[in-house]
Amino acid sequence: MIEIKNLSKSYKNGAEKLEVLKDISLTIEDNSYVSIVGPSGSGKSTLLHTIGGLEPINQGEIWVNDHPVHRLKDRQLAKLRMNEIGYVFQQFHLLPTATALENVMMPLLQVFSSKDVREKAEMALDRVGLGDRMQHLPSRLSGGEQQRVAIARALVTHPPIILADEPTGNLDFDTGTKIIRILEEIHAEDGVTILLITHDEYIAERTTRQIQLLNGKIRE
Repeated sequence: MIEIKNLSKSYKNGAEKLEVLKDISLTIEDNSYVSIVGPSGSGKSTLLHTIGGLEPINQGEIWVNDHPVHRLKDRQLAKLRMNEIGYVFQQFHLLPTATALENVMMPLLQVFSSKDVREKAEMALDRVGLGDRMQHLPSRLSGGEQQRVAIARALVTHPPIILADEPTGNLDFDTGTKIIRILEEIHAEDGVTILLITHDEYIAERTTRQIQLLNGKIRE
């Protein structure tokens, strides 16, 4: 479960203070499939990044499966992301000189033996339909295939939560729909909580709950 209590986040822009998130309180239950929608600059990505401990907060509390994200140090946050959270980004963030298989193996290398790492990564790539593309570099994969590699990388540690930041933002409609169907299958079959950001009303309507942000506040 994700619990957010009176969360505020601001940035300094010279002498000015830019408030991005303003006193947000929110609970997301286990096994939820939730979208965060709102115009550009409304604070969607910042909210997602604070939940995953990628950005510090100025005020409030964030709890992820009873872990106090707002209090954790860097090493503790890294452990939290390894065990509890999988990330899928709009820009894929794949290592260009590593194959699809090697990219998916990365999160596991310091935890498991090399044999176990390879088997787990192969299973994750098979899960997203890329069993025949494991040895391809990202430059030899389409945008949709690269995003499927990113999803496999997020899945390989079996996290109970996946945070997806505009996972279809760089894809055409048909390819984006295929990516969303993969996430829906993961949610339905594995009970993974999925929290995704989207500008696409069609994608938001497919989730079971929509949270609208406007000017750093929850509108509905």
